[in-house]
Amino acid sequence: MNMECASQEISSSNENTNLVGVESVVQSWMIDYYFATLCRHFKARSAPEFHKALKIFEALVDELESCSHRSDHPSQRTICCLLARVIDGENLDVRYDRNAHITPLMSALPIWESLKEASDTALHTKIKTLLIVQSVAVCVKKGNSQLAKETLQWLEKETEIPEKLQGKLTTIVSKKDAYDQLLMNLTFDQLLESIDVFLDTFSLERSSVFLIEAASKVVQARHERPEKTLSEQDRSERTPSSPESIQNEKQVDPLVQNMRHKRKLLSTQTNDLWKPETAKKERTTCKRTSICKVSRRSSSPSELQSNVSVMSKIRRKWTVEEDRKLKAGVRKHGEGNWRMILNDYEFNNRTGVNLKDRWRTLKSKGEDF
Repeated sequence: MNMECASQEISSSNENTNLVGVESVVQSWMIDYYFATLCRHFKARSAPEFHKALKIFEALVDELESCSHRSDHPSQRTICCLLARVIDGENLDVRYDRNAHITPLMSALPIWESLKEASDTALHTKIKTLLIVQSVAVCVKKGNSQLAKETLQWLEKETEIPEKLQGKLTTIVSKKDAYDQLLMNLTFDQLLESIDVFLDTFSLERSSVFLIEAASKVVQARHERPEKTLSEQDRSERTPSSPESIQNEKQVDPLVQNMRHKRKLLSTQTNDLWKPETAKKERTTCKRTSICKVSRRSSSPSELQSNVSVMSKIRRKWTVEEDRKLKAGVRKHGEGNWRMILNDYEFNNRTGVNLKDRWRTLKSKGEDF
């Protein structure tokens, strides 16, 4: 009777559980998991896997409701902003800032300054110095002396650089010396390793690994289960058969024994069956832009060029001015000389095929030429 009363109390308490609170805890575990995943990919220097996990992490932080009982999600987000810029630090084609002249490492500097309280003073100073040096060094090593000069000017305005370090960087930029002793002592690999040390300290102090530990136990249990079934199967095979079963095995019809087994035309093995859900279109959700952008604002020039080519394929209406130029071009060069007409008149990214099609349309309308 007491057990029944206790079970009723538990069920009633479960019904009264605050669902919002439960969801916030689950969201907190998910954010912790993907933050740990991003740290792992960063330490492995796996940029593709890092950016895949980064998209999921950003979606979680942006779209899901913030957990009321935790205050360190902003710090985790800020750290991910730093990691994204540093892992792309040697790629000058990537931009995270609205200003096209701000490289990833330049963009990482103010973010690292905002994390000053999250690390000890010595480590913070070391990483800041490495970010300053490598912001210039990457440009010099890539042969972009103009960008290196602009980067140094930006650093002088936006950050506090020791006078001695500023003088050395000025000399490196003017001489375009990518093998200066300063750059050999403060390398990009040292920057990555120093951030690894910071991540280890931060993860131990603030992040929860409950979801990872729970998943590890489930995986371990799945591995142990097949081993048990295999041991039970071996035990059953080792047990001696009864005399009756042995006698039945011996009494086999010789005709049946010599018969060849028929092949099965259709396999009885069931593969993945088609489900109606597989034909559904993927849902799209609107995503709001956060103040501190985690992911890239722009990609490499090749990707940007591909986007331009896609946009150029969108049909645009012909204006009266374009029609006038087309008629004047045909009167001057004759019908069919579309390339010559394009050279003489501006048609706003029109092609020879576009001019040909438009001319056919104008002729069909019977307009005056």
